[in-house]
Amino acid sequence: MKKHLVLFSIILSIITTICSCTSTTLQSSWKAPGATYTKEQFKKVMVVALVKDETTRRVAEDKLASMDSTFRASYTILGPDQQNMDDADVKQFVARHGFDGVVTMQLLDVQKNINYVPGTYQGGYYGWYGMHYNNFYTPGYYTEDASYIIETNIFSVKQDKLVWSGISSTVNPTSINRTVEEVWKAVVAKMKSDKFIVTTK
Repeated sequence: MKKHLVLFSIILSIITTICSCTSTTLQSSWKAPGATYTKEQFKKVMVVALVKDETTRRVAEDKLASMDSTFRASYTILGPDQQNMDDADVKQFVARHGFDGVVTMQLLDVQKNINYVPGTYQGGYYGWYGMHYNNFYTPGYYTEDASYIIETNIFSVKQDKLVWSGISSTVNPTSINRTVEEVWKAVVAKMKSDKFIVTTK
């Protein structure tokens, strides 16, 4: 019975670790002086995932586009033949398609950290006394966490400038879709606290 309790404790610890391994936090943000984001100003926005792999780009942009009705995935209009446009051509292209803004997401870095999770005794600090070591001790173990540092930028087409930027960190991401969703939700929360997103009636 005691062996089963120890085994259950180990399994529960593993499940808890897996379920809580993904988290996204905003590390820093910047807002252009006086800049705001309203539905009136940004009626049509192009979202761009700045990654080399085309499949990853499309998955990320589709997920980001699903987060807001004003968003449009760049790959649906910006194909490989437009990849080498200069700044002037890009500005004309975006304006010609009626975009008011551009949202970009880019992976800046992947930081890895090794952490040690100490072992535990059943029954508190005295649990080892008079008991068989292997039956009442859950050994410690090492875990490697990977933090994905992502930059999200908001550009105004009309003002022709960057109006908001944020750096987020996602620990142990499990999928592109989930990561994009977590990052965008964290970004929106931060933009609201920065008074960048203005809700109008």
